[in-house]
Amino acid sequence: MYAVFYIANIDMARAQLHELLSNKSLAGIPLLVLGNKNDLEGSLQENEVISRMDLGSFKDRTVACFSISAKSQNRLDVALKWLSDLKPKK
Repeated sequence: MYAVFYIANIDMARAQLHELLSNKSLAGIPLLVLGNKNDLEGSLQENEVISRMDLGSFKDRTVACFSISAKSQNRLDVALKWLSDLKPKK
């Protein structure tokens, strides 16, 4: 039931993300998207989050998407590694 509720909100999240990132002052800033609750049945896989959020349309920035579970700490290490590997903007 929880996964269905969160999946229903993805259209609103996509619209808000795209509106936010259309701001010129945010051009080039890396984007990390975390699809939480991968411990629940019916949660979206990374490729589904990428597709539903239309993350492929962001060409002016580095984008990463990881399916995680904050509760069980599943794949948090992968997301933190991605963040730590980011090169500072010069």
